[in-house]
Amino acid sequence: MFGLSKHTTLIMVYDCRCKEVPMPITADTLLELIESTIAARQETETKIRDLMEQIQELETERDDLRVEEQGYRLALARRFPDSAAATTEARTSAVVGLFSLDDGLERQPRSDAVETAVKILSRGPEGFATPAAIEEFLHERGRDDSRDAIGAALAYLNRNSRVMNVGRGQWKLAEGD
Repeated sequence: MFGLSKHTTLIMVYDCRCKEVPMPITADTLLELIESTIAARQETETKIRDLMEQIQELETERDDLRVEEQGYRLALARRFPDSAAATTEARTSAVVGLFSLDDGLERQPRSDAVETAVKILSRGPEGFATPAAIEEFLHERGRDDSRDAIGAALAYLNRNSRVMNVGRGQWKLAEGD
């Protein structure tokens, strides 16, 4: 059918009528396809990196806006306590964000701060805490613990039976706590 050299192989492909037809292919053709795929993958990875940087910038901006909002809420509650907007709920949400019972979390040892985060987060609807949620919880309260440091603290707490792993990346306080 085809006059093929020893350096050409036939592969089966589908034509526009979904009929399987043989197509000759050479090593050079495959190398070109590989190079094209690598270039497309690298372009995609670059786009992903750019998006990750944008996400990081937006998360930083969001966190700054949360702090600013909390400051305004505190100022409103302090200066205009009788204002309709300065309801108990508004004052409480502002105070909880800045001065809740975990105030001083930034001064606690990492393992204690992580344990506190697990305790509070595992009371939520999921019933457990993830390292990502712990990291966000701690960052919102002025700590800058990395995911690796949180993982190390969780391992330490687990070894000392203070927390327990209930699934992949899922933690809660150890039974009896």
